[in-house]
Amino acid sequence: MMAISNMAREKMQSCGHQEIGNIAWAFTTLAIRDLPLLDAVAAEATQRMSHFNVQGMANTAWALAKVSYPNMPFFHCVAANALATMSSWDPQAIANLSWANATIVFLHEPLMAAISERAVCVISEFTTQNLSNTIWAYATLRVEYDADCLNE
Repeated sequence: MMAISNMAREKMQSCGHQEIGNIAWAFTTLAIRDLPLLDAVAAEATQRMSHFNVQGMANTAWALAKVSYPNMPFFHCVAANALATMSSWDPQAIANLSWANATIVFLHEPLMAAISERAVCVISEFTTQNLSNTIWAYATLRVEYDADCLNE
């Protein structure tokens, strides 16, 4: 795997946004916490975040959080781009990003407020896993909510 990691880092700048996310996801799925590779993924993704689609943002954030890699410039960049695109986020992306933020203990209040608003719009599309991951994230981050919203 070291040879693959080295080559991935060497070619990272020529990867498309989908490939960057796929590399992060694959190494994480294999439970490989390769810090030089994670550094390269986070740096390249941060530079090109405006080209990432919703799934790419959420999956890359999930991958970095899964291996306990809290690269804060990356997560702040994801938050800014997620806020700009939240109207197109689906339940899986919402759950993945919420889970990632909670896992690395990153409370970005404007983002969590936007996620809440979007989640209400697509709540009927949430799977039980989406629901449990999202509510776990809110509980873990101790996100405050307006009690009146429970009556809607």
